[in-house]
Amino acid sequence: MEKLNIADLLEKYNEGNCSPEELAFVENLLLEQNPTAVELTDIELNAAEERSILRGQEIPAVGAKKINWSLGTFLIAASIALVCGVWTIFFAREPTPGNYVTDINPGGNKALLTLESGKKIQLSDTKTGVVIDASKLSYNDGTLINNEASKTFTISTPRGGTYQVRLPDGSMVWLNAASSLTYRTALKEDGGIRRVKLTGEAYFEVAKDKEHPFVVSTDKQNVTVLGTHFNINSYTDEASVRTTLFEGSVRVAPLSSSGNPLLENAKILKPGTQAINSGNVIEIAPADADLAISWKNGEFAFKNETLEEIMKKVSRWYDVEVVFEDPKVKRKIFGGSISKFEKVSKVLGMLELTGDVKFKIDDKKILVTQ
Repeated sequence: MEKLNIADLLEKYNEGNCSPEELAFVENLLLEQNPTAVELTDIELNAAEERSILRGQEIPAVGAKKINWSLGTFLIAASIALVCGVWTIFFAREPTPGNYVTDINPGGNKALLTLESGKKIQLSDTKTGVVIDASKLSYNDGTLINNEASKTFTISTPRGGTYQVRLPDGSMVWLNAASSLTYRTALKEDGGIRRVKLTGEAYFEVAKDKEHPFVVSTDKQNVTVLGTHFNINSYTDEASVRTTLFEGSVRVAPLSSSGNPLLENAKILKPGTQAINSGNVIEIAPADADLAISWKNGEFAFKNETLEEIMKKVSRWYDVEVVFEDPKVKRKIFGGSISKFEKVSKVLGMLELTGDVKFKIDDKKILVTQ
């Protein structure tokens, strides 16, 4: 059976809408909580819910709910299931932060624009994006930034920063934290190819132009498209480069040691798939689209990820150093989601609810213990 949010099932039970299988499960669970009860109180219902949470019981599914922590109020929807050693977390109540002496604010709109001359322009943190064409540089609300001529631009986000870019051809790019995008104002070069260079992570919505392919180059691969939507995660501290396709089609070609594309090893992606490039060989796997761009949609979302992988995201977004005092805890697997605009204590408190890990904030350093 699939897993169901416990709160949904208890609500169905209270309303008398359970199927026979669901009814049997709930009554068995509640009778374990209070064998003599004919009618259970709210306190007993909540206790039964938490008892099932900790045991990781499986129950008939009526559809999963996505919980948005940014609402500040939470439906009773807790389900922590320990299945094959994997913690899956769906939180209904706000996590209680640990005894943190200090807290850290989330990242925001931050970016630096570097012109061909070497001039650097700190972009406004009150704006969300920048528009660049051959004649001027402005924010996406029309405010002029600079009219200095420059053939090449590099926009880079720091740790704890994100920004949007509108390219001269109308393509849109969302840059994640600790990322950069380099391009020429004319874009078209090498026989009409629109070419950009990416480090870190970005989501692309490429303007359609069949006559001028759009190429995104990273240190490990080239991604060639005509017009489509896709996400590339190419952080150098990750084991692989992941390219996730949402619309259209793309060709992903790994690069040789000399930087040339290995077209014989190239793969064509279809929507809903992901290319995983760990070297010269690219594997194609089904993609979780919502998970791949959760960062763009304002969430920390992770599924069957190690704590080490999760804390890399935390480190980039909150601009902190993460220190594992016990290396074994790096391998623990978690899943869940929370708004990326919460303070870091909320994220750490969410993970601490599993009882499997503890954190301490020391200035701009997070210490991780078991």
